Amino acid sequence: MNEKDSFIKICKISNLPEKKGVRVEIREHDLAIFKIENEVFVISNICPHNHTSQMFNGHLNNYSISCPVHSWIFDLRTGKTLSNNSNIKTYETKVEDDYLYVKIPKSFFKW
Repeated sequence: MNEKDSFIKICKISNLPEKKGVRVEIREHDLAIFKIENEVFVISNICPHNHTSQMFNGHLNNYSISCPVHSWIFDLRTGKTLSNNSNIKTYETKVEDDYLYVKIPKSFFKW
C-alpha cells in the first residue's frame, strides 16, 4: 500500500441496498457507492460536468450510472464515460468479513 493512500472501513456490504446508490463523505472525498449482484463499486459523487453531488441518485442500467442532472452516463467498473470525453473518478475497494474498505488518497495540501 502506498504511504499516501489508505483503505478506510466504510460499512457492511450486507447493509448496502441492491441497485441503489448510497452517499458517503470521507475526508474531502464525496463518494457514491453501488451494490450490483453483490459486487460493490465506488465512484466520485461529483459529476464532472456540472460538479453537483448527485451521482448516488443517478439511474442505474446494468453497470452504468447516468447523472440525474444532465444524464451523462458512466461505466461503474472503469469510470469511463459512455456519452462524452469526461470520465468520473473510481476508487479501489476491498472486502473483508463483509466490510467494505475504500482506498482514499491522502490530501496533498493540508490547509
